[in-house]
Amino acid sequence: MNEILKPVSRRTVLAALAGTAALTLMPTVGFADDDIVLGLVSPLSEPGDARSGEAIKKTADLWVKTVNDAGGIDGRKVKLAVYDDQGKVEVGVSAMERAITEANASAILGVWSSSVTIGQMEVAKGYNVPLLAFYSWSDEVTSKNYPQVFRIGPYNSQIAAQMVPFVKERGYKKVVVLAEDTAYGLGFAKAFQEAAKALPELSLDVVQFQAQTQDLTAHMTKIAASQPDAVIVQTVFAATNLSIKQGREVGLKADIITGWDWPLLPDFWPTVGEAGVGVIYPTFSDPSMTVTPTGKAFIEAYKAAYGSEPAIFQYYLWDDFNAVKTAIETTKSSEPAKLVEALPDVKFEGTIGPVFFRNEAGTVNFHQWDKFAMFFKKLNKVGDGEAQAELVHVVK
Repeated sequence: MNEILKPVSRRTVLAALAGTAALTLMPTVGFADDDIVLGLVSPLSEPGDARSGEAIKKTADLWVKTVNDAGGIDGRKVKLAVYDDQGKVEVGVSAMERAITEANASAILGVWSSSVTIGQMEVAKGYNVPLLAFYSWSDEVTSKNYPQVFRIGPYNSQIAAQMVPFVKERGYKKVVVLAEDTAYGLGFAKAFQEAAKALPELSLDVVQFQAQTQDLTAHMTKIAASQPDAVIVQTVFAATNLSIKQGREVGLKADIITGWDWPLLPDFWPTVGEAGVGVIYPTFSDPSMTVTPTGKAFIEAYKAAYGSEPAIFQYYLWDDFNAVKTAIETTKSSEPAKLVEALPDVKFEGTIGPVFFRNEAGTVNFHQWDKFAMFFKKLNKVGDGEAQAELVHVVK
């Protein structure tokens, strides 16, 4: 007689592989059989980008409340299954699988770091569950052309191409890209090197550093000695502010162009002080930007809930959620496979304009929305925020 073995739970297997502490699931109690469950997999603790993770969670919570207060989707309540990826590929991949197999998530949203997202894409493909990115910038996210992967937001090669006219207008002859060793940092550096071929007179160097480092003195000393006209900093961790502070301390005279929007975060001026004066930051947000009625409703709801305005990446996440909502309403189903089939053709009013996906097979523009403008702004005095920043260039 064959022995019947009781299956070991997937939770037990994954905990044994990655360590229980690294697989944090927020409680998902109270799910009803007819609830629509959406997985939120984001960096909610360090060493991940927890600052952004907090904003992601706020946006998701508000969207769920807004939808449920309006009666849900086709009368069904929406619930979040929330997982912390800690900014680690292996944790993010495991969390993604758990959201699908334990919480029965119909779609996964809130993914952040490109390196983590690229790993999670394999899980989405294997289980045929839609994964919606919004601020994972690696071209690889959509250039792989996975049927399950969608992005409402920017990507490296397009961003890099839009930066070239700014570099030309400023008259820079020598530029250094200071890039963290992630898919985000190195992905941008590679894309900018390619885009900069349009400027044969430009001398371009890439300096790579470990993403988690908190001492860039040696790197900045070397860069300062090369006397560039500008340094483009591509990082999301502690090196954001430190690159500026330590760069000026070692005598860097070049223009510093930061990554997107982080000079607007609360820790910027207390960390950099006078070193932040003159910093230029690119952004996708400006008062001149069109905001739809959907976007205005989101902004007002966010301000009422949290006492501050949302950042532009939160607009894109809101649109991600509404893309899933539209697909569910279209198919009258929350079955992942049906959503994968429906999402390429969804069209709806987004926060800053119509949302629809480009579906150009064999290119990065596959399941990709990209209707945004890029603005370059300069901080001219200590304490300047978005309202005081000088608009120095626009690329549409």
